[in-house]
Amino acid sequence: MARCGRRVGLGALLVAIGTGQPAWAVSLDREGTIKLGVRTYVNARIGTEDTHQGIPNRVGSQIFPSTSATFPFSAAGHLRQNRFFAEAELDHRLDRLIQEGVGPLSLLKDLPFRLRNVGYHLTFRGEYDGVYDWGPKEYATADSLDFLLRLPLPAINQTAPDIAAARRHLRRVASHRERLFQAYIEGSSGRFFLRLGRQVLSWGESDVFQLLDHINPLDSSFGGFLIPLDERRVPLDMLRAQCRVGSVGPLTDAFLEGYLAIDNKVGFIPSIPPGSPWTLPSFGAPRTEVRTFTFGPKRTFDDARGGARFVFNWGDATFSVAYLNTYFDLPAAQLFTVRGIPLQAFDDGRPCPLDPRFPFRGNDPNRNNCGSPVHVHLTAPRVQVFGATTTFAIPQIYSVLRSEAAYFKDEPAYTQYQFDPFLFGQRGTTGGRRLRDSVNLLVGWDANVWLRFLNPSNTFFLSTQFFIKHIRNAAGTRVFTADGRLNPDREVLPVVDTLLPQLGVPLEPVMVSQPATSFLQTLLLTTSYRGGQVNPTLAVFYDWVGAFVYQPGVTLVRDPFRFTVDYSILDARRLKGGSGIGLLRDRDNIQFRVDYVI
Repeated sequence: MARCGRRVGLGALLVAIGTGQPAWAVSLDREGTIKLGVRTYVNARIGTEDTHQGIPNRVGSQIFPSTSATFPFSAAGHLRQNRFFAEAELDHRLDRLIQEGVGPLSLLKDLPFRLRNVGYHLTFRGEYDGVYDWGPKEYATADSLDFLLRLPLPAINQTAPDIAAARRHLRRVASHRERLFQAYIEGSSGRFFLRLGRQVLSWGESDVFQLLDHINPLDSSFGGFLIPLDERRVPLDMLRAQCRVGSVGPLTDAFLEGYLAIDNKVGFIPSIPPGSPWTLPSFGAPRTEVRTFTFGPKRTFDDARGGARFVFNWGDATFSVAYLNTYFDLPAAQLFTVRGIPLQAFDDGRPCPLDPRFPFRGNDPNRNNCGSPVHVHLTAPRVQVFGATTTFAIPQIYSVLRSEAAYFKDEPAYTQYQFDPFLFGQRGTTGGRRLRDSVNLLVGWDANVWLRFLNPSNTFFLSTQFFIKHIRNAAGTRVFTADGRLNPDREVLPVVDTLLPQLGVPLEPVMVSQPATSFLQTLLLTTSYRGGQVNPTLAVFYDWVGAFVYQPGVTLVRDPFRFTVDYSILDARRLKGGSGIGLLRDRDNIQFRVDYVI
């Protein structure tokens, strides 16, 4: 449950309020067949408000720590991110070498068909976050974790938190990462185009939020939800093929495209580790109440993902219809307990504390039969996506209208029953995972508009989107039933809002409600001054459950450098579902960033 909670809503947050700057490229040879592009930046993101300490859980005269707090606590003015990013792209076109018969490439001249646009592409990416080395003590040290060893353990044979292991996991996942990000070969012949290797593929017409763009997983484990979407896509080993159809009756410029990916990567492996500045409320602290087991797809044909789409022009509009067989970033969850209710921990082979009331007194070296009272299995169900898009220009008002519709079949879903052992406890398990269907719609409008009183020299680019998500056969919305008990059939997100007292201590979780129908509006406004050297932007998100995001910013360009300052304001009165923006209401921050691009 912990891993699941850390992932919820992140794919629907501010993942790309500002998109990454496109990398330029320089030629390394006279013919221009070898090109190198480099993009690197460093930022400092500083919190402008205290993180929320939650509402204390009260049972009689006793006050227990809040479960809806953000952990670790970080005060305003503290560094939340110090991200170093470097990406180098090498693109090599091989057509000239094939024609000249260089080495084994001469064999390609003997094929019964002619190859063209043959080449390979390599991308290296390195990332590092200094907040865990020289940031404030809540992130750079284990001091904030010490209080966990002073909390009593409610279950029999429950192991104490392993602070050292939690810190090692945090640094292993979120401190630094270096990888060969993309590596593929490609070429075309006649009507056909093929690309084979590790790559990223994006379909659909939506910005920031995914509908038909559920091809590559999104990774929030490193850097958090404010990282641009293009930097969080995880490349997959895939074969991509395209066939140009041409004109068919009234349809023009038609083509078929498909892909097949055999890869084991999914968005929730790894999840955001405990101790990160970007964990969701109630999941930031490493605890031993829950032990999580993750099961992703295998690198086999049986677990392969794939899709196809048909794209064409009809009149002045571009249409596409698509089908995906894929895996979403959120997992499905199934929970287990030992004796009906979580009073007895599983024997996980973990060390036992000398005194469960005082875990800080240490563990008993002679006992290793302790564990966690709740086990959760997170799996990646296969999700089918059926969708269509249309885009057309309205030249009279210098604008483009775009729309997208998608039907998600068997996407992961959650109810109160699934995460409340006091509801499913008599069976010892939730009895399976829950899947659902949903209808998703987008209407977007992009326009260039003159606001001469603000900028007499250049137009403003305005982009707005309206999203609707409706969960078919959604569970109920009432938190409590008529007799005062928690409603087991309520649609929820796997994030704890508060705990109800059971057995004299706050144990029973009340999860954050998820509406059956969600509405979200986005707005982006940008322009340029001084010949493109000064570029202010304003992004606004409004989730109709009552959550806002505002992000004003400005980028100064002096090639090859860019200097950006932006201020992210996330506002909600309480933890809310929907897009998930309200779950991160206490992460207001200001960012200073310097880019270098060649």
